[in-house]
Amino acid sequence: MPSKLKSFVQYIEVSDDSSDNSLEAYARSPASTFLKEIVHLTNAIEYCLRTFTKKNDNSLTMDAQDTIYHVSSATLASMMGHFETYQHFLFAGLLETTRLLPEFDIDNCISTLKKNGNLSVDIVRVSAFRGQPTPIGQILADNLSGWHHPARVNSYFKAVIPSLDFYTNKEVEDLKVLWQLRHSTVHTAGWLTQPDSQKVGALSGHGNRAIQLNNQFVPAAARRFHSIVKRSVSSLEKKYRSQLGSDLAVVETQEIDNLFLVKSPRSAWL
Repeated sequence: MPSKLKSFVQYIEVSDDSSDNSLEAYARSPASTFLKEIVHLTNAIEYCLRTFTKKNDNSLTMDAQDTIYHVSSATLASMMGHFETYQHFLFAGLLETTRLLPEFDIDNCISTLKKNGNLSVDIVRVSAFRGQPTPIGQILADNLSGWHHPARVNSYFKAVIPSLDFYTNKEVEDLKVLWQLRHSTVHTAGWLTQPDSQKVGALSGHGNRAIQLNNQFVPAAARRFHSIVKRSVSSLEKKYRSQLGSDLAVVETQEIDNLFLVKSPRSAWL
């Protein structure tokens, strides 16, 4: 008689360091949590590159190289998941701290979010948070769409601070490439279709082929994320603090400092 099949949930292992990579960590310090996570992913790829079977010239064997292609694609998908979570929680935290901006126009902000992000609070979805001390910023961010579209994310931050361009044009283009590669990895089996390639100018010559990310892709993406996060969060913090009220409580000052903290296990990448 065949053994009884396990439920998929029986294969889930609880992490011992859940406090370090939990959503609470993202809520407290989104940028630093994101950078820590992508460094961990980069370390995993680099470990594979060091330990996989090599030929006499120190290059990977065919099987090892093929495995790196698969692992790199999966790692990209994970990185983009962390990046979406980072954006989501940074924006939610920013909305929470607008209570400390004396001249903040909440009516204009919400009106802009409704226009640019189809903001419509789903009561059933909100009800899932019952019994939890959920910040209103988190609820609003959770009901915005388009976190995979950097230009739209720009419009969300601009709704809060109108003078801010959170991502530069170059950063928008780089992120569009990463999001499309992620989309093709998880939705079309790692195949960049011709129509999808034409959605992003930089990928227009790569359509109708399998995506193979070389051995340096993940470290390069991690370094680029460090650059994007450092510049964009610094710009956001500068404009936010210029509008900040005085006589803040110690707990409020700490909340702001944590929100804009940009720290990484690889500080040289910042």
